[in-house]
Amino acid sequence: MQLTGGQRAAGRAPGGSPEAPLVSIVTVVYNGAATLERTIASVLAQSYPSIEYIIVDGGSTDGTIDLIRRYEDRLAFWVSEKDKGIYDAMNKGVALCTGEWVALINADDWYEPDTVERAMEAARQRAEISIVHGDIWVHYPNGHRKLKKAKRNGFLLKHWEMVLNHPSFFVRRSYYQGRPFDATLRVSGDHKWTLSAWMESRSQFLYLPVPLANFTAGGASMRLPLKKVLAEGRRVSHDLGLGAWSTFVGQVTRTLLYVPQLLKLLFNQYVSPLAGKRT
Repeated sequence: MQLTGGQRAAGRAPGGSPEAPLVSIVTVVYNGAATLERTIASVLAQSYPSIEYIIVDGGSTDGTIDLIRRYEDRLAFWVSEKDKGIYDAMNKGVALCTGEWVALINADDWYEPDTVERAMEAARQRAEISIVHGDIWVHYPNGHRKLKKAKRNGFLLKHWEMVLNHPSFFVRRSYYQGRPFDATLRVSGDHKWTLSAWMESRSQFLYLPVPLANFTAGGASMRLPLKKVLAEGRRVSHDLGLGAWSTFVGQVTRTLLYVPQLLKLLFNQYVSPLAGKRT
């Protein structure tokens, strides 16, 4: 059963202007009642004047719908129905957008103050830019946080994982046309999409060396067994036509870095806070 609501359903819609083009922000969620309100609050508190906020719910049963309805008068649109996973939900959300720019912020992540204004100010009169991105704060379950800077490294992006910070992305809606996320992937859909854009033109990425968003560590990508990491890596390489040698290099790189990455996660979660390191 599909449920919908928001300003659009009531015949109202936010608009933009030449000075402040409309930015569409999408949150996809499934049973996220414990964290969604923080995400919503971070979007509604943005200083930028032209935002349409859309929430795509996958048919939650934990109180998420009740939470969404409490903010209904400040949402451009929301929909709740079963989907085929996070990337299917993201594609659905992008299709609902009407803004010049689109941002995706998940239900356990949240924006820094003034993030949208920073991104739009940087992109103003830069027609060659399709994607604005920056750094993020990574938050661990024990309350510790660490700054994760975007690694603008083509080798790592091609042969390892998503080394840019997807929660910080602002993408021209026109660029999404004909470029959906691969909904058949479990955790690598954003990686595949970003690598494809990087291979098309690195110059269309505009990096802002400031934290734009907050990311909660411990998601599906951090729990994926090595076997599945390698399988999705092969899929990404094959689909983007990287060739046998590049696919092999990617498999070796992911294997070699899997354990160090896991150890780094555990260190940041359990050891670094004890040493008083707050980066």
